[in-house]
Amino acid sequence: MKIDISESFINKSRVDLIKKICGTKAGEEIEKAVSNAFENVTESFDEKTNKLIDFITKLDNINNYTDENLPNYTMKNKKVHIIKDEEGLNEAVLDLSTSKILGFDTEQKPIFQKGVPPSPIAIIQMSNATDCYLFQVHLIRNIKPLLNILTNRNIVKVGIGLNGDNSALYQEFRIRPKCCIDFGSLFKSKMAYPNDIGAKKSVLLFLNKNLQKSKRISRSNWENVNLTDIQVKYASEDASCVYDVFCNMLITYPFLTQILPSWFEERFNNNEYKELIKI
Repeated sequence: MKIDISESFINKSRVDLIKKICGTKAGEEIEKAVSNAFENVTESFDEKTNKLIDFITKLDNINNYTDENLPNYTMKNKKVHIIKDEEGLNEAVLDLSTSKILGFDTEQKPIFQKGVPPSPIAIIQMSNATDCYLFQVHLIRNIKPLLNILTNRNIVKVGIGLNGDNSALYQEFRIRPKCCIDFGSLFKSKMAYPNDIGAKKSVLLFLNKNLQKSKRISRSNWENVNLTDIQVKYASEDASCVYDVFCNMLITYPFLTQILPSWFEERFNNNEYKELIKI
């Protein structure tokens, strides 16, 4: 699909006004002139500027892309661990505590009746480069070591649509996760994109893959003692994909660290993540 990159930088409302007042032809001629001028000037831009323009253009046109014919997102060789007891939780925390970046999500049993309080958190998911852990916290009496990971300022937690997760964590456990980055709202708050971006579009934008998402599974009973295979796949991919997307952004568009929190940019510039993302 051919995309006119100048469209991301033209004030479309004003062009529409010109078309309305002066006629469609006048507006189209202005669009063509701007497009030609933009194409000529981009030839003199450096590599970083061109990559940023390319990214903004992809972002603005993400709704025009389809992932139907793309390969499905997979976790590749990541190992999935289902944690149901304190012993397993403590072992998992030892591994996670050495991570610098974690993909993070939670699941709750859905409520379909109005006026009924939300269910408690059933699962907390965390993923690093090699492993993904599904903690069935509703089955585990003491999850304080896991909560300590969430409040650890040395570990970055990346998720999508974290407002609900963070609110539930505070309501239930009275904690506020530290050093969290909400990838879904990042481009809305920092790059003037009109909407939050969900996991599916993030995977399409950065990994050029199809993340299989099912509303039926998202609304399934996450308090099952024995999760189904498809629940395990759904929950683990939710945490894993945001980890992969975030690291891909750092590798492909390292200059986008400038739209991240200043504390992360400082760590990145100090090469704290160099080995992790293999720059």
